Amino acid sequence: MAVQRVFVSLLCLVSLAAIYRYNTPTSYNMSSSDLKIQLSSGSSPSVLKVTIENKSPKHTFSLLTWNTPLDEQALNIGALTLEDAETGEAVPGPQMKVNRKLPPPRDAVVEVSPQSTASREVNLSFPWIPKDGKVYRIKTQGAWKAVWAKPASQITDEELSDMIGDSHINENISSESVELQLGEANTS
Repeated sequence: MAVQRVFVSLLCLVSLAAIYRYNTPTSYNMSSSDLKIQLSSGSSPSVLKVTIENKSPKHTFSLLTWNTPLDEQALNIGALTLEDAETGEAVPGPQMKVNRKLPPPRDAVVEVSPQSTASREVNLSFPWIPKDGKVYRIKTQGAWKAVWAKPASQITDEELSDMIGDSHINENISSESVELQLGEANTS
């Protein structure tokens, strides 16, 4: 009788483990080498171009842009930082906390196919940004909010609402800095 109880208990345990494994979505642990951020001058002097390159040969990644360098508020929230290129002195930003309507809209997700890029332009004409004609260095800062290892069309409403993603980078977002002249140079 005791052997039968042990056998039934073991069978139940194996069954529960199989059910858990079957119902748990598989995820892809992305490394920092899968996604690369590049900063460059944009379509005008008051615009920064942020490009995400997907170096993976087979995985499409979809990224929630909130609180990342792809966010239209990236400079105001500190996802991008400014410093004087000559002195290295930081230009203090407002470090705004942005209240957003939840869940995120679908257009807050950027999809990057395998071995391709996606770009967005970020406005550099906020009132607190210097327009003195000096050269400033812009850098990235922060962490990914949510990354999914699948096309944006496959992200469920629940996944988008949870803003967790199914893959992640354990490292902070980083890129090479870019130097841009902000405002008009003094010619006198």
